[in-house]
Amino acid sequence: MAELTLRKKGKQRRIEQVLDAAQALFHEQGYNATKIEDIAKRASVVPGTVYNYFSTKPNILMQLALRHVEAALPERRRFMARLPSAPIDGIFAFECLLAEQALRHLSRESWRALMAAQYLEPEGPVHRTGLRLNLLIKRQYVTILATYQQRGRIQAWVHVAELADLIVGITTWNFSRRIASSTMSQADVLRIGGPQLRLIMEGLLTPHEDSA
Repeated sequence: MAELTLRKKGKQRRIEQVLDAAQALFHEQGYNATKIEDIAKRASVVPGTVYNYFSTKPNILMQLALRHVEAALPERRRFMARLPSAPIDGIFAFECLLAEQALRHLSRESWRALMAAQYLEPEGPVHRTGLRLNLLIKRQYVTILATYQQRGRIQAWVHVAELADLIVGITTWNFSRRIASSTMSQADVLRIGGPQLRLIMEGLLTPHEDSA
């Protein structure tokens, strides 16, 4: 039993080494330019070890995205525990947090590859990972919107799960526009997406809503 535990720990340590190496190389020289052999060399393992654990480079990217989400959760939970008073302000601030976290962990090129793979392999593991990421963000938005509804800031008749679907659809599209560009900033995204979000929220907020 002890030997089995040590083997599992050793395997997990090597997996983390590979992921750390891949993340660094994707930032330094780009996702497309990075080869499995480069990752193996940086991780101090043989290429066969990388292939054994991940099979393909997109699978490495998928695991990095999942690791990003795990690392991002505590910060998101802290945000949701201290929401701005106005729903629009909360949505804008949460979107800024999501974008900052995403680009802190993975480059624009990596996110482009991840999002493209969902369409190139619609039934593949990367597509399923993308669905998991979107579902998680939707659930977080449901929590945020339900909190505002409980506070009386969103009309009681609003179905927060459906509203979350609309918001995630718009914000995911605008994030894809940002990563497709080498220069677009989050301020640009908010300038474009802000009116769209305000249009959605119009009529859903309570009469005393005072967000700018």
